[in-house]
Amino acid sequence: MKTLSTCGVFLWLLAAFAQAIPQTVGTGFFGVAGVQFEQFATDPETWEAGAQIKGHWEKRGDALALADSATVFGLVADEVTAERKGDQIQTIRVVFRPKEKRGGKPADLLGQVTANVRAFTGDMGTSGSSAGTVFKYKAVTITLRADAGRGAILEFTRA
Repeated sequence: MKTLSTCGVFLWLLAAFAQAIPQTVGTGFFGVAGVQFEQFATDPETWEAGAQIKGHWEKRGDALALADSATVFGLVADEVTAERKGDQIQTIRVVFRPKEKRGGKPADLLGQVTANVRAFTGDMGTSGSSAGTVFKYKAVTITLRADAGRGAILEFTRA
């Protein structure tokens, strides 16, 4: 009986602390769209005329800005915009801005994004002069280039 009581107290304490488990799973673009952003951006259906764009987007001038937070190729994007012509997406642009690491130096965003895009696409990419590195995946071209200020810019376009 003593063992049963001890076990009951333990389970009660465990249940009381279970409320501390974070409930933020499923937020951001993944939580809304049910798919990773890079999978959405490289899906051929995304680029078809009349395709429903996933996520919460806000009109910003001639472009649409993603209102949800998005993790793209394993890194949190600072800005995601899409340009449409009529009812068809033309370009999706993702901007990563540097943040300081603990040592005080900014992270090598271009190197991190390049490695993650290579792993996702299986393509080493081709380097152009100022155009950056170009990757081909499914029916999409992914262009990665450095941004002024040590950031990185990714552009998805229909191939």
